[in-house]
Amino acid sequence: MPEGGTPESEKSVVWTEDAQALLKKVPFFIRKNVEKEAEDYARQNASGKVDAGVIARIKSLKTDRSEETTAEAPFVEEAVSAPDSGSPENRIPPSSPEPHAEEAMPGIRPASGKSVEGDSVAASFPLSRDFSSFSLFRLDSAWRKLHPTEIGHGKREFHEIVKSYSNQISVYSYCLVGLHGTGDLLLWRTGTSLEVLQEMTGKMLSTFFGRYLLTEKNYMGYLTQQNSRSIFTPTKSRFIHVKPVVMTRDWHQLAPFIRDVIEREAREIAPRYPGVRLTTMASYGLDESDYVMVLESDSPELLVQFNNAFQGAQIYRYIDDSQRGITAISRSMSDILDLLGG
Repeated sequence: MPEGGTPESEKSVVWTEDAQALLKKVPFFIRKNVEKEAEDYARQNASGKVDAGVIARIKSLKTDRSEETTAEAPFVEEAVSAPDSGSPENRIPPSSPEPHAEEAMPGIRPASGKSVEGDSVAASFPLSRDFSSFSLFRLDSAWRKLHPTEIGHGKREFHEIVKSYSNQISVYSYCLVGLHGTGDLLLWRTGTSLEVLQEMTGKMLSTFFGRYLLTEKNYMGYLTQQNSRSIFTPTKSRFIHVKPVVMTRDWHQLAPFIRDVIEREAREIAPRYPGVRLTTMASYGLDESDYVMVLESDSPELLVQFNNAFQGAQIYRYIDDSQRGITAISRSMSDILDLLGG
């Protein structure tokens, strides 16, 4: 800087009308940050003026930085120990490799297979997808009034159906008895075919035990995969929290570079909770929600802390809060059937 000159950080910057109009569309809680970054950019490039082109450049820079950050540190954490083979109904074929990347929700970008503006739909997603179904069942109280012989037969028949699909579908069972009033049994099933998932559901509900099951909720989602033979596997954590995520219309009306700022803040939450594994599954087009958010942990306290942090993030302003999540405890199918009576 020449002697007696004005420091770069203090030089005045002129805003054009179109730039001012764009700034007014930025949410108030990040408006100051965007304004400062635009003025710094104008000073550094010796233009001394912020116009719509400067805003466009900032958007481009933010997108590039977001992609670099994602490649180095994806939002999905896998600090919990890897899953074991478990009981027969939870076993995955040995030939199935581990998944390479999980799908993303706003604030959670995939580690690979990123979509670039202008790419075709086919180019933005790998060919293979793992479809997941979260089925919440409530058991009719009439089940517990049956004769023990009928109950025993019903449990064995239902269990056999679940085990018969172990080579095609990853099945994990969770119990909600005493935790959630709307259901007793939660099944997380993942496979590469929606038809097989549907067929399995039909056979389960056709069993003697299945006649007493009422489907309270069913969430669908998918994860894109690099390998056509991969099946996503949940961790063997003690607790799970499943929440459908519905983004509001205001979110989709935000400018892309504004969403990038909000998403960047959301991506910083997961690293603060290494004891929680977060998986997000896209469900728009399959279900009423946009995404399904799944938290796995051995500590229910960590699940509460993570949800509180997520609720305090700016992105939560754009999520429909009427969709509540459900929490369940991981148990083998045999244990759950025994807890349900008989």
